[in-house]
Amino acid sequence: MTRGHSLLLALALTTGIHAQTGWSPLSREVERPYAQALQRFGSDVHTAVRPYATTTLRGALKNDSLAPSAAWDVLDRWSGRQNGRHFRWGPLLDAQGGYETGSNSGVRFRGGAGFWSDVDLGSKLNLHVDVQAWGDRLPTYLDTLAQATQVTAGEGYANGNADLYTHHDWNAHLSWDAHKYINITAGRGKHFFGEGHRSLFLSDEAYSYPYLKLSTTVWRIKYVNLFAMMSDIRGGFGDWRNFHKKFASMHYLSWNATDRINVALFEAILWSSGDDQYPRGFDVNYLNPVLFYRPTEFRIGSPDNALLGFAANIKAGKHVLFYTQVMLDEFLLEQVRNGYGWYANKQALQVGVNAYRAFGVDGLHLRGEFNYIRPFMYTHSDTRQNYAHLGQPLAHPYGSNVQEGLAHGDLERGRWVFTLRASMAWMGNDSLTSFGNNIFRPESERPDNPAGGKQDFAFEMGRYKESTVLHAEARAGWTIDPRSALRVEAAYTFRQLDPAWGSADITHFFRVGLACHFRERHPEQVVRYVLR
Repeated sequence: MTRGHSLLLALALTTGIHAQTGWSPLSREVERPYAQALQRFGSDVHTAVRPYATTTLRGALKNDSLAPSAAWDVLDRWSGRQNGRHFRWGPLLDAQGGYETGSNSGVRFRGGAGFWSDVDLGSKLNLHVDVQAWGDRLPTYLDTLAQATQVTAGEGYANGNADLYTHHDWNAHLSWDAHKYINITAGRGKHFFGEGHRSLFLSDEAYSYPYLKLSTTVWRIKYVNLFAMMSDIRGGFGDWRNFHKKFASMHYLSWNATDRINVALFEAILWSSGDDQYPRGFDVNYLNPVLFYRPTEFRIGSPDNALLGFAANIKAGKHVLFYTQVMLDEFLLEQVRNGYGWYANKQALQVGVNAYRAFGVDGLHLRGEFNYIRPFMYTHSDTRQNYAHLGQPLAHPYGSNVQEGLAHGDLERGRWVFTLRASMAWMGNDSLTSFGNNIFRPESERPDNPAGGKQDFAFEMGRYKESTVLHAEARAGWTIDPRSALRVEAAYTFRQLDPAWGSADITHFFRVGLACHFRERHPEQVVRYVLR
């Protein structure tokens, strides 16, 4: 052990002040004990910005008279705030077996192991590391996705074949409270901007990535600067050294305008690292933490991919939240109003409602949500700059040219959790040319116009051919460790795909075993493109 490592370990073990800078895992299941307190009327938490700081969770519980004592116990074991433990850790385990019926019936399994650890390095510094690896025989619809995209949904590059896929993920960050109102975190992980099950801004659908995040919280305002490095796996043949690098710079400004109303602004830009003829790397023009990217683009004559989003949510009663997001890639009001289906009308809309203690029932959580994403949204003329990372979209998992409605219900009884999930999606499909379905195809591949040039209009939702996906899941589980959302769980999944061509494909999938929800699961998937 080096002298520097010895000093770091001594500091971690001897400091008498407990860190307040830790972050909760980005998982709705891990957040479950605190979720009601975070969203309730009277809370000033900016709930659309995830993951949450442990100080945020502590403040929400302190101000909620209905918060269960068990939530305090879980937070204490996670953060070490009260128990005086400067080093915390826990196992991450998956051991499930199941059976799938349908066109490719058979036994399926999932095994995984890893750990999480959290170390206080003083009153303002916190170090976190978590690692997990899996071996899967996937249900057919996820196996088809792995074959088409070379990745397992949200969990890394898929090595192997249908008999056994192996993959892994790891996250780490160093968090520093640089000022009373400012936190700086650098590491590798995921982020989520939004109140919904989906996010049209930035979700945790894709794989982890290196990042630098600056979070400023003062008065009723929270402002986040996120700088990240991402990868395009096409042409890499599984070799990480050959993956094409791209960079992202994002801002999220959230304002609690009143005790019940929050409004927010999101902006993002993605750009390629270049190639041998034009090496570019990170563009320092996008480091300014207070600028709008569109003016910068115009000033430097940039071809980069810029997006702009608006969000709002309203609290009704004590535990109900109505929310919405609007995402713009390109926008021309005249073309929107004429209704001719201009290809560059790239917009997305989300509306939803989220209710805790629904109908006055303790432990009952209900959600309803609708997402609408126009053709060509999230793509770019240079597809190395599309809104994706490691073969998956950074926003909605179905990419673009899709409408989706979903309904969720959860009931908690002590350590028991009963869950119902259902979603229905209608989406378009491409022919030999692009109708705006595949975010890895450029706009220039849209159909030819008989009069010459490319077709500019008549790009409606559901073209070229429409397909539908119904995905429903029922789960019942008993929580072993709330810190990692480790459960003994039984689940049943029903899925029906009505493709653009051919007959319907119906799947029944039963599974039981140890399920770890430390990372958000992403079972609702469908093949929208093939990557090579």
